[in-house]
Amino acid sequence: MTRSRIRSWRGRSKTFHVWQSRMPKQKESEVTLFASAIIAILIAVVAAAIGGFEVWWINQPPPSSPSAMLLDINTATVRELTTLSGIDQSIAEKIVTERPYNRTDNLVEKNIIPQATYDKIKDQIVTKQK
Repeated sequence: MTRSRIRSWRGRSKTFHVWQSRMPKQKESEVTLFASAIIAILIAVVAAAIGGFEVWWINQPPPSSPSAMLLDINTATVRELTTLSGIDQSIAEKIVTERPYNRTDNLVEKNIIPQATYDKIKDQIVTKQK
């Protein structure tokens, strides 16, 4: 290494070497300012994203509320119906094709699902009229 790149300080018993940058001081301060601005922008974006998440979370109904758990069999999609216990793809498609329903027990009366399956899901479904 050349002496121009290394600055030495002599202490009481040791010599300390500090690496000097080849960049001029003004350029170095501009780079530091730019890096600080980028970091500040990233912190602001993360803070806004976290704040937006909290607002979204507050506006959601609690998962334990009854209205969030009830599924309308007159408007539910096949994918939504398959989330119910004992309802597979073919049964869900049959429920959709046999619409509309006046009461939830119409599923058993029309021989779409057995009584045992209906007993499992009856607290999770509703029939709302359009």
